[in-house]
Parts: sequence; structure tokens; C-alpha cells
Amino acid sequence: MTSLALAYRHAAYFAPAPDSAAWQLGAQWLGRCPHSGQSLAQPVPEFWEPAAFAQITGEPRRYGWHATLKAPFALANHSSPGDLRARFFGVATAAQLPIVLDLEVALVANFLALVPRQRCEPLHAVADACVRQLHDCAAPLAPSEIARRRGGGLSARQEDMLAQWAYPYVFEDFAFHMTLTGALDALSMRQKQQLQQHANAWFEPLLTQGLTFDGVSWFVEDLPGADFRWVERFGFAL
Repeated sequence: MTSLALAYRHAAYFAPAPDSAAWQLGAQWLGRCPHSGQSLAQPVPEFWEPAAFAQITGEPRRYGWHATLKAPFALANHSSPGDLRARFFGVATAAQLPIVLDLEVALVANFLALVPRQRCEPLHAVADACVRQLHDCAAPLAPSEIARRRGGGLSARQEDMLAQWAYPYVFEDFAFHMTLTGALDALSMRQKQQLQQHANAWFEPLLTQGLTFDGVSWFVEDLPGADFRWVERFGFAL
């Protein structure tokens, strides 16, 4: 395990508490617990081979069960893990009381995710605070990474956000989502529908009872391409 000071990238996520049922549901779906580092048996649909389900969930499994609040970034030379921790703590202590998100399973672009049914202003306020307050601890993006992101076809506003905040999908363009699969382009419409039905059944407790948004979590990628791991969770004041 790499020291936090030497970790390749850091990220601000929303992730349920590691001892919660909501965490277990998502970690088991993806097949890995970023808190313990253990692999988990996945709830493979009847119509899928285990290897195929593992493959379609492979990309989100590397990042862990989460919703991104500030995209992964390298730590700036002038910042330390202690500086970053203080910023995380500041975001959490300034946040409003925990809120319950009303979620649904939806096809976002070409992947499945859990998303809010309607915009939630307190959630957006926390995401905005993460972008602003953690930014001073982040190193500038490499030119190659800027070029890669621009290759996706950004709007003028997104270009501005990329230049100012090192990520284009912030503030007005932020969309909370907890990713469940990688790209589904190779699947038929029927296969996508079956997979979505399976996700609806598996995450039914969260869809009916809601998911409590009650903290910000610090994750790190120790080495390029490594699985992201849980570092610390900063709960909102009750």
C-alpha cells in the first residue's frame, strides 16, 4: 500500500459507510470492497455467465462503489495529505444535515447507474464545495490529459470549467451518479433491459427506502491503473 503522500491520484466521492447495507449492496454488485480490499461474490443475473458479468462491471469495480464529487487528481507539490484531509473535514462540517436521495436505475449515456429522480440542491452544494475547496490541493492536469478530455467534444462552458477546475462536468454540468456497469454498446436492447431489471431487483431496498447522503469519502489510486481504495470518510454533523 503506497503512502498517501506518494499516491498517484486522490478523489472525493460520496460512498455509503462501509458498515452499511447500502455499501454492501453496491460493493457486492461490483465484486470488490474498497474498504477491506476483498473480492466479493457478485449477484450474477440468470441470463449471464459470471465472467461476462464480471467483465461488464470491470471498469466501475476499479473505481469502487461511489459517486464522484471531485474527479481524481494528483496532489500538488505544495500540498500534503494533512492539507487535503483538512479540506475534506471543512467540506463535511459545512454541509447541511444528511438528506435522503430518491434514486432510480437509469441508462446514462451508454452505462447503467443509480441517479436521483430529481435535482437535489443540498447534494449539488456539497459537490460544488468539494470542487472549490479541494482544488488548491490538486496538481495541474498534464497536457495529454487536457487533450484527451477535449477530444470528447465539450461545450464552451465545459472548456472553461476544464481550464479552471481541471474537470469539465462541474457546477451546472455536474450529474450525481453511482455507476453500475461499463459501456453497454455491445448489448442488444433486450439485454440492456434485462440487466436494468436485474439492477432494479438487486437495489430495491435503496430504490424504495432511499439512500442517505451523509458524508464525503476520500479514496486514492496508489499507482496508475490500480484499484481505488477507501481512505477515510467524513460524516456530516447531525
